Amino acid sequence: MFVARFRQSVLAIVLGVVAWTAGCASAPRPAIEPAFAARTYTPIRIALLPPDVFMVLDQVGDNDPAKSEALRRQVIDQIVRLSSEAFRRRGYDLNLSARWDGVFGPDGQPLVSGDELTGMADAILQFANGPVGGQQGPLPAPQIIAPELAAKIGWATQSDSLLYVNLKGVTTSNGKRAAAILGAVFIALVVVLIVLATTKSNGHGNSAPIARGPGRPVAGPTMRGGAPVGGGMRGGPPPIARGPVPVGRGSRFAGGPPPRYYGGGPSVGVGVGVFIPLEGPTYTHEGQVQYEDSWFGDDELYLNMTLVNAADGRVLWQVRHQFDADAEDPKDIQSMVDQVVGTIPLRGDLEVSGAAAAGH
Repeated sequence: MFVARFRQSVLAIVLGVVAWTAGCASAPRPAIEPAFAARTYTPIRIALLPPDVFMVLDQVGDNDPAKSEALRRQVIDQIVRLSSEAFRRRGYDLNLSARWDGVFGPDGQPLVSGDELTGMADAILQFANGPVGGQQGPLPAPQIIAPELAAKIGWATQSDSLLYVNLKGVTTSNGKRAAAILGAVFIALVVVLIVLATTKSNGHGNSAPIARGPGRPVAGPTMRGGAPVGGGMRGGPPPIARGPVPVGRGSRFAGGPPPRYYGGGPSVGVGVGVFIPLEGPTYTHEGQVQYEDSWFGDDELYLNMTLVNAADGRVLWQVRHQFDADAEDPKDIQSMVDQVVGTIPLRGDLEVSGAAAAGH
C-alpha cells in the first residue's frame, strides 16, 4: 500500500513540474499597433535608449552588491549586442548614440538632455506599468507617449522610432544552487522517514487508513528583507555622425478611437526612493528593485520592451513577459532576445521568405 501511494505521489509531483514548466515556457505575445501589424506602416531606423537593467545575484548568506553589479553590466552588454543583431535580422537598424547623460551631436553639442531622456523613460513606464501595458494583440486605441520628447529624440538620433528596454531579474549562484539541492534531498529524506514511521505505526503497511491532521508548512530559514539593487546604464557608445533623416513609410496615423496620452516631461512614473518588487509587472527607471531572498533560490527574468513612433509618440509594439532563465547563461539571454524580437513584424518592404532565410 505504501509503495502504491509513494508512486502516486511521485507521479503527481512529476505532472506538477511538467505543468509548471509549460506555463513558464509560454511564448511572449506583444501588444501591437494595427497598422504596424499589417505592415502598412514600418519604421526603418530605431534609436535604442540605454537599457535599464536591475539584477540580483542570489548567494548563500548575504548577497554581494559588487557581484550583482558585475552581472548587471554583463547583461547590459549582451542586451545591446544581441538586440542589434536580432533587429537587423528583421530589417531594422539600431542607433546606439543615446546615453543617459543625453544625446550629443558630432561637435559635442547637447541635442537632448539627460533629464529629457529620463522623462521619456518614465513616460514609457507610465504606459508599460498600466493595464494597457500588459495587453496582448492589437491595441484597441492609440497609446501616445510624450510626443514632443519622442520627436526631439528621433530628430537628435536621426531615427524614426525609439526602443526602450527594461529588465529585472534574479540569478542563483552555483554555491546556493548546490546548497538548495542538498537541502531538498535532506527534506525529502526526512519526509520519507516520517512516512515510513507513520506507516509502521499503523500496522506495518496494511490497508488501515492513515489519520491526517491539518497541514503545517515546514519552516525554513527566515527570509532576509528586500535588498535594493541599483539599475540603469550610465554611459554608452559614442555618438555617431548624422546623415539624412530616414523616414518610415506612413509615419503619420489618422482615424480610429481617441488616443490616450502618457507623460511628457521629467519625473513621471516610479521615481527615486521607491521600492518595487522584483517579481511582478511593475518596472522602474530611477527607483529600486526589492527582492525577497528565498531559501531555494530561483532564476527569473522580467522583461519589458516598448517601441514608440518618433513622429507622433504612438506605441507601435509592446512586450511584457516573464522568463524562467539564467542571466549568467549567454544562451538564455540569446533565447530571450530572439523570442521577443521575433514577435516584431518584418520591415514592410522585405519579403517574408527572404528575411526568414537571412535570419538563419
